[in-house]
Amino acid sequence: MAIPTTDEIHHLAARTGLGTPTQTEMNVLAGLTYDQAVDRLLGGFTGKAVMAPPDWMSVPPARRTANMTDEEKMAFQRLQGANSRDLKGWWYGEMLNTTSPFTESMTLFWHNHFTSSLKKVKTPNLLFLQNATLRTHALGNFGDMLRAVTFDPAMMVYLDTVNSKAGAPNENFARELMELFTLGEGQGYTEDDIREAARAFTGWRFDADRQLVLKARAHDKGQKLFFGRRGNFDGDDIIDILLEQPRVAEYITEKVWLNFVSATPNLAEIARLATLFRDSGYELKPLMRAMFLSDTFRDPATQGTLVKSPTDLVVGTLRLVGFIPPDPSVLLAQGQNLGQELFDPPDVKGWPGGVDWINTAALPARYEWLRSISNAIDQVTAPVRGGGRMSRASRRIFGEGLKSEEAAAFMAMPPALMAELMLPIPRAASPGTTGAKNPVGELMLDPVFQLK
Repeated sequence: MAIPTTDEIHHLAARTGLGTPTQTEMNVLAGLTYDQAVDRLLGGFTGKAVMAPPDWMSVPPARRTANMTDEEKMAFQRLQGANSRDLKGWWYGEMLNTTSPFTESMTLFWHNHFTSSLKKVKTPNLLFLQNATLRTHALGNFGDMLRAVTFDPAMMVYLDTVNSKAGAPNENFARELMELFTLGEGQGYTEDDIREAARAFTGWRFDADRQLVLKARAHDKGQKLFFGRRGNFDGDDIIDILLEQPRVAEYITEKVWLNFVSATPNLAEIARLATLFRDSGYELKPLMRAMFLSDTFRDPATQGTLVKSPTDLVVGTLRLVGFIPPDPSVLLAQGQNLGQELFDPPDVKGWPGGVDWINTAALPARYEWLRSISNAIDQVTAPVRGGGRMSRASRRIFGEGLKSEEAAAFMAMPPALMAELMLPIPRAASPGTTGAKNPVGELMLDPVFQLK
């Protein structure tokens, strides 16, 4: 089989990674056939974080109690705020340092599918555990992941399962389980199905040790009618019945397609892949492999057609040039400013993505971010400074400078090779004067750099 072109390998690495592949990521796939390159990426998936958990994960989470003084309540809020910032910084650090960008790309995708928010959950420990759950299952079995997330403490708080009881079931989780997690809005379920499913999830509570337990007195043990079937269903039964619906494979396949392949659904291809997905028992790895090997994914017309998310833009660019912040939590402001605050999606539907990332408010902020990197590179590399010295503001974000031999080699690349690595498609024309003083900055400020 023929060795794929550099453009094909770049496309594969960019779509499965964090927006812009590094030279190392490209080198790993060099010399392989296309099928081998796909298998190498899938085989490199780890399902585990490389960074140690935050220190506060080793102790039970602090709890707010009714008898706290005003001072104690303020101290509790400050602690939760600090831990929340630390959690977000931890994930930025994980993405910056991972040896498997595909692992973090998949985890981020599922974080935007099975959404939960610190603003609602308020306990960083629970969101850390949910993040680990998503990473573990991100390329495994969708049914297993769905079940794990359903009974995940953060999800139960976020969608009010812990406030649901017999006689007064809360419908939030049951509704989103069908509308957003498995079937799609209005696809094959009824309001009665939502109400009956909500009854099945009643009775879950936290015990004194903050462990989830099913309280028999609060659980609805009556008969439920769900998707035309009657029984004394519990939450596991509801998931089993949902996974029998053909629409689940179609819906999940379409969501994966829109994120990794194209903003335009190819209905015939999605139907083919959904059949494969369902027949495999909802195994995600065969689905992703078939998708990356599909003619549509490999079509040159598909290259450079998706917009990088803010996380792609921030993390992918920093990985590319070798700027690793000494404290990744400094990136929180950038994510917030660009419209993607990790662990705090805007609502249960998550971030809409696509062209929404480059609206009239976000696009100038994205260019401002890229200019700051370009300026930092210039401060490091300017010959008149004898190697350069960053300003204090730049050091706070980017550290002391380029951190690796790989980064130095990247900076020394001829402009043509640098453009080949940085841009998903060739430059159609010179973007004009960007104000960049170095070739890296010039390419970053090319509009094509916003794409993957």
